[in-house]
Amino acid sequence: MIALPRTSSRRILLAIAFSAVVHAAILWLPHFHLPHARVQLPPLTARLEALPEPVAQAAAKPEPTRLLSQSGEGPLAMQAAKTVPAMKAMEKSSAPRPFPKHVQLSFSVYGGENAAGVGELIHQMEVRGDSYELKATRQITGASGLLHNDHLTLVSVGKIGAQGLQPTIYKEEKITATGRQELKSTFDWAGHKLRFSNGQESVLPDDAQDRLSFMYQIAQLLQLSAPIEFFPLSISDGRQLDALLIEIGANEKIDTPMGELQALHLRKVHEPNEAYFEIWLALEYRLLPVKFRQLDSSGAVLDEYVIADIRAAEE
Repeated sequence: MIALPRTSSRRILLAIAFSAVVHAAILWLPHFHLPHARVQLPPLTARLEALPEPVAQAAAKPEPTRLLSQSGEGPLAMQAAKTVPAMKAMEKSSAPRPFPKHVQLSFSVYGGENAAGVGELIHQMEVRGDSYELKATRQITGASGLLHNDHLTLVSVGKIGAQGLQPTIYKEEKITATGRQELKSTFDWAGHKLRFSNGQESVLPDDAQDRLSFMYQIAQLLQLSAPIEFFPLSISDGRQLDALLIEIGANEKIDTPMGELQALHLRKVHEPNEAYFEIWLALEYRLLPVKFRQLDSSGAVLDEYVIADIRAAEE
């Protein structure tokens, strides 16, 4: 049996010494990453059946289309005005293939193109009947493993219908060293209103999505419409609603921790000196998002997310 110090002063000194040892261990031992709570799902087997005709034709293009802002064909607003009526007049194909009932995507997070990994992003999707719930959790860790942590959680819930996803609630929570930030969008489809957590509201267009759901809705739109090169999409980030025009590029091979994947490349159409994003959908994995990135007004990559693992279950 270990004898304890009999005087209070000795006990205080012992406590201080023990505390110093613990803090030294925290500073010098390697950082251990605690895994996210994940559903135990099997890997998603590649679905190699024939692609829906609109997607197949878009993927067959030999070269990505030029950005409208670089084509010299007029302002983006004029091009968008031509695109919207054309899409409404298109003949719809059969209903798109449904999502698996349980999906989990793991992404490696990079601080820029070809940069070292700085974190992990987990997407989880649950489909129950005609309802869905999407959750994304991103953890970015500073170089020391102890400082500059950034934790972001996005949640989108809503319905799944003949036209794809229809969000009802979108929530965003970000925790950094400076504090916590929370945002929320409420989609009032009956009243055609989109309400934000700051008390503001806007008219709710039929194509409205949120910052998370749009990545999965794009796959539904591509399967529903005739071959197109551009389509409009309104996206809410919890603060406002942005009316965007998305360009469909070509089928590309991308390198991932899972190996080489065939993916359809899309991007936000942008004016010169305007920030934009790009996204890649896996042609062999039900058009799930497998890569996306944010770029600044100069075209430099701010952050990039690349698929590392796909898990899914039909039941």
